[in-house]
Amino acid sequence: MARIIVVGSGLAGLAAAARMASAANDVTVIERNASPGGSLVWATPDTITLPAALRDLFVKTGGRKASAGGKLEEVVDLRPVDPVRTYRFPDGSGLELPNAARGASKDAFDAAFGPGAGDAWLRVVDHGNRAWSAIRPTLVEVPDAGRGDLWRLLRNSAARRALAPRRTLRQIGEAAGIRDPRMMRVLDEYAQTAGAAPETAPSVLAIRPYIEQTFGAWRIVGGLPELAAALYERCLKRGVNFRFDAAARSIAAGGVTLADGERLTADVVVAAVDAHVLARLTGGKQAEAAGESRPTGYSPSSLSVRLESRDTTERVYETVLFGAGDEATIRLRAAPERPDEWIASTDVPIGTRNPDPEALKRSVAQRLGIPEDALTVREIFTPADRELLTGTPGGSLHGPAINSLSSAILRSPTVQPIKGLLHVGPSSRPGPGIAFAALSTWNAAEVLKPTRV
Repeated sequence: MARIIVVGSGLAGLAAAARMASAANDVTVIERNASPGGSLVWATPDTITLPAALRDLFVKTGGRKASAGGKLEEVVDLRPVDPVRTYRFPDGSGLELPNAARGASKDAFDAAFGPGAGDAWLRVVDHGNRAWSAIRPTLVEVPDAGRGDLWRLLRNSAARRALAPRRTLRQIGEAAGIRDPRMMRVLDEYAQTAGAAPETAPSVLAIRPYIEQTFGAWRIVGGLPELAAALYERCLKRGVNFRFDAAARSIAAGGVTLADGERLTADVVVAAVDAHVLARLTGGKQAEAAGESRPTGYSPSSLSVRLESRDTTERVYETVLFGAGDEATIRLRAAPERPDEWIASTDVPIGTRNPDPEALKRSVAQRLGIPEDALTVREIFTPADRELLTGTPGGSLHGPAINSLSSAILRSPTVQPIKGLLHVGPSSRPGPGIAFAALSTWNAAEVLKPTRV
């Protein structure tokens, strides 16, 4: 039995604690806030891809008895989303994207952008398939994979063509035959929701539309707070101890020092925090001299607004509202069980102060063509709120920005240079997003298996 301290109780922290406690370890989670969940506690509806990552998490942390409620679907109401989302363009045109249906997707793109658009899109998806097939067994599911493993992979000509390290996602789209600027904006959206700027997003991000189309898009009824509650309950059942209002001041081999000076000893420390925060806690060279200053090269944060709607038009679960010119994209989600409650979100620079929720509301009304007074702002979630809950500098959504192949798949390694320190979460490997954050905890648990020690 190992003594394990997990720093942070967001998705990755809860998942890591549950996995490691299920392996008969003594696990304590320390959390800077008064309750668990991190940013999951804000009830933003979110689309889940690669649900197998969460299913594996709950099966592996469930009890041995058949009645132990180990399956994901036994603790949350998981449902497929169809269509995945609707895209609306400034000229009034749109695209409705089917869920996990290759032929239907081809037809949808042809209908929206003209003959041949569907085949072009499928060529992008197929590129993502080849990229995923290359990195999954060699980099994603190998906890201690590193830069040397990537270089060895790139010496294989087929893998090098699949990963196309010198090409951007846009270049892959152009080579596939994307000609309509509106269709390119759809591809750009996959880059932006991964924390990448469309101009520099690497070609490997083609795995995102591939994963979505192949494994489907899903939602949890009630939103992500239901997932946070289920994970917390699973941790308690596995005997995890929680210490709330306990911020970490530093991490070193053998333990964690809290802000009040208390020293907690451990055989293993699992840092479920942002990479910049981890560098500060460990005194890493990449940490800023001031410790708390904003890092450079980070993905944006977001402004999210809960709207009460008197508009009775039936909405799909997710609508992407593209703006004209340089206007920001707005992502709108409406759960079928709560049609009068919408969540509108838009990217903003990290650390943005006093964002204007009323302006976001007006933009939503304008782009949907509904009266502004049909919407009322009920709650806002700002970059400062996100930073308070997660500790991520400036409230960044995905941590370090993705602008190259290595920054996409060689993020902060699971196994850190400090003895006994593991790193999990969206700024670690294999990358941002709910599914990948869950996969990062699988990697960490693999490190602690007796066969890997």
